[in-house]
Amino acid sequence: MKQINLLLTIVAFVLTISHSNAQQGTLNYQLEVHDTKGGPKGNLPIVLIETSTFERKEFKTSGSGHLTLALSEGEEWMMNVGGMKNYALLEIPRGTGSGSASITYDVKRWNRINQPPVDRSKLSLQEVQQTVNGRDMPAKGNSIIEIIAVNENDRPWQGIEVRLTCFKLNKSFIAKTDGKGNARFNVPNNNSYQIDLDGQNDFEYIDVGDRSTIRGLTLTYEKINFTESRDEEGYLVQKFSVDPKPVSNRVMVTLFVQGGPNGGRNEEVFLDQTYSNERYSGTTDDEGKVVFLLPKKRSYLVSFPFQKNAQLLDLTRFRGIGYMQSGVNYMPNPRLQFPENYLPTTATLKEYDINSLLTKRYADTDDDELLNVSVKWGNNKINSGSKEALLELGFSIKEKTVNETVLKPLNLCFVLDRSGSMGGESIQILKDAMHNFIGKLRPIDKVSIVFFESNSVVAYPTAAPNKAELTDIINAAQAAGGTNIYDGLIMGYDQVSASFNADGVNRVILLTDGYGSKPVDFILEESKKHFEKGIAVSTIGVGTSPNQALLSLLSKYSGGFEHQVIQSDGISQALEEEFQSFSHPLASNLRVTVKYNHRVIYKTLYGVPESKNSNNSVQFELDHVYKTLNRMALLKFKIENPDRDIDKNKITIQVNYFDEIKKKEVEIVKETNLEWTDETDMEMIYDEQLKTTYSIAVINQALKSIADLCDTKNYEAAKKNVQTTLKVIRKVSNERYSEDLRPFVEELELYLEALNRAIKNRG
Repeated sequence: MKQINLLLTIVAFVLTISHSNAQQGTLNYQLEVHDTKGGPKGNLPIVLIETSTFERKEFKTSGSGHLTLALSEGEEWMMNVGGMKNYALLEIPRGTGSGSASITYDVKRWNRINQPPVDRSKLSLQEVQQTVNGRDMPAKGNSIIEIIAVNENDRPWQGIEVRLTCFKLNKSFIAKTDGKGNARFNVPNNNSYQIDLDGQNDFEYIDVGDRSTIRGLTLTYEKINFTESRDEEGYLVQKFSVDPKPVSNRVMVTLFVQGGPNGGRNEEVFLDQTYSNERYSGTTDDEGKVVFLLPKKRSYLVSFPFQKNAQLLDLTRFRGIGYMQSGVNYMPNPRLQFPENYLPTTATLKEYDINSLLTKRYADTDDDELLNVSVKWGNNKINSGSKEALLELGFSIKEKTVNETVLKPLNLCFVLDRSGSMGGESIQILKDAMHNFIGKLRPIDKVSIVFFESNSVVAYPTAAPNKAELTDIINAAQAAGGTNIYDGLIMGYDQVSASFNADGVNRVILLTDGYGSKPVDFILEESKKHFEKGIAVSTIGVGTSPNQALLSLLSKYSGGFEHQVIQSDGISQALEEEFQSFSHPLASNLRVTVKYNHRVIYKTLYGVPESKNSNNSVQFELDHVYKTLNRMALLKFKIENPDRDIDKNKITIQVNYFDEIKKKEVEIVKETNLEWTDETDMEMIYDEQLKTTYSIAVINQALKSIADLCDTKNYEAAKKNVQTTLKVIRKVSNERYSEDLRPFVEELELYLEALNRAIKNRG
């Protein structure tokens, strides 16, 4: 096992060294694959995917489990060993190179090792102290686990904190090593445990079955020989008194930075650990070099003050002692470097969809109607000081509703952003969502995939869905480079055109989290000739910074759908909604009328556009009523002279729609009212998610005013508006921003900095 660990480390090292100007050479690679009992694993598929062209090669091991690879084309190849996906990344050297690996074929263990780590910052783990001695026996339904920590000379570590963390139980069991380096635990069976060693999470794992037993596991661990402290912004800063060297649990990563305001010299560098809130900070020297010692089995996104997610550092394959060297191009984002040039305007204003953060599912109602209608106040209690109230209306489809079949053949091209900013958790979520979508396609459908970053490539030309090939191609996608939306779109149009089906659905599905270099008008004009042929574009904008103006216009003019995904974990829902859109809608002509009175007066509607407002009633409509419908509308009311009789002033919600399954008109009527209280400490909203969605609605409203003020160069008033909006959000959130809300707050803070600069530049 030590041999393969060393080989994988060497491969990873070679992969990250910058290319020289020498000619591309040949890699000779020897594989020996055996099963868990040591026998040869013959006739096993070995698949290679070139990560820039997505060329695919298939091989099989011989009867003795051997395979010789001679690769002399492409740049780097992702290798799948049977069901062990993305086993290794092989780079074609400049010259002649060789490598070998002896592999134990154990898919279950491989998948367990490579499970995405859990973001613990979102959890509240219960800590359970353990005091187990060597004579203790397992409690009923438990097992004794002994974790032995030694250094590389097999000397035990005494007094090291060890944790067995179980996410299923939401518990972290804690013990310290004794004089023999042994930390003992008495923990429940039938659970998976992550082993945290000396403050380092996910150092190893151990899974406990249903049989009570006593098990031991020895881990080799080296303490760090440098200082690591947090700065004021929460970044870990490393200081080395001697030349840094890797240890068994840390990879030595050397970055060579080029570009940036200082030409790579004395540049701040930030590393964000994926699936975690851990962050590192360093500064390059006069040669543009910076060194980090990073925990292995993790990935890290490299950022700079003026460029986010410039590159992904993947340390997940490292075993044993590891080195990595990588060149990083620092290409400042003008908006971050010169924010005063990117103030909001009415022409470029984007509005965030508050439903993009809706994670809860509205509960089914007791009636037998297709549609659930939920009515809930942010706080239904008011007192003499109450000025406003917020009403939440929720709409969803009954869970018991049968799935609608897709009737028409599909001719789809996925145009997917794999730029550097999509690195880490985002690219993995995208892959998982794509696997789920591809699994639903039928032999009569046609599909193609285009990946784009600085360059674009047709990864899977239009064909019937070969799900094995599609899985390999999707898995091989790596995040890197810039964002060239236009070239990707043109390739997407060409793929759909090549298999255009007049009786089917012909659609490009564009997913991106950024801006391209081509103007919106140019891309739209070039796209219209494809719209006229019957090709629609559905768009999925990820994060707070996609080119929402472009995405909205593409979907609007082509007849596709627009999806906003603020956090990357919403990609799956967006693709599911897109798939459902290919079927017939379950309901049509859905209209909502809210009738209010002179005491509870309607002010604003959030989440859906208002269609009519008169005679003490407001109306709006909902389109696209498919099985995935789960939508919120928020109505803010002004309270006039509140008193104890407020409960007599009813609000009526009337919902009308045509049920396409039962072929009948349906009307649902609900009433609600506010209630008086003598309490003095009152909040308008108690629900945490509602606080977030309402805050985004407030931001949308504020940005319209800020854009108007910036158009007239009234920067002082715009600045005051931003400050007021931030104050309102802080009050609603009780000074505790949710993770979902943080990107929007950062966007406002960026506008505040831009306005300060604009005021200063004007003198």
